[in-house]
Amino acid sequence: MRETGRVPRYTRPANSDYAEDPIKAFGNIMQATIIGHLRKNPGLTRAELGEALEIPKMTVANGLEKLMEVGLIIADPPRDVAMRGQRVRYTVDDARVTEMVMRLEQVLGEF
Repeated sequence: MRETGRVPRYTRPANSDYAEDPIKAFGNIMQATIIGHLRKNPGLTRAELGEALEIPKMTVANGLEKLMEVGLIIADPPRDVAMRGQRVRYTVDDARVTEMVMRLEQVLGEF
């Protein structure tokens, strides 16, 4: 127990940040599915991704937004340059995804 008299919410092992970054980056099964599909089919739009995965465009948009925030997905053109109504195509930053996978494998004892 801490000096405050409260029990910590959860215990964090040493070097836990090393594992938490990739876990947060991949997010959930939807985001992992988006990454997997874009790795096999680069350059899709939100609508094309939604149609291919049979999920609403807004769900795709939310997943893509989170993945772009952590640098796993690249928008072309970048969102700050794209004009309203312009089709934005998405690809995976393979080097960043590979880095995150390798970090998880190291934590899990795969290396």
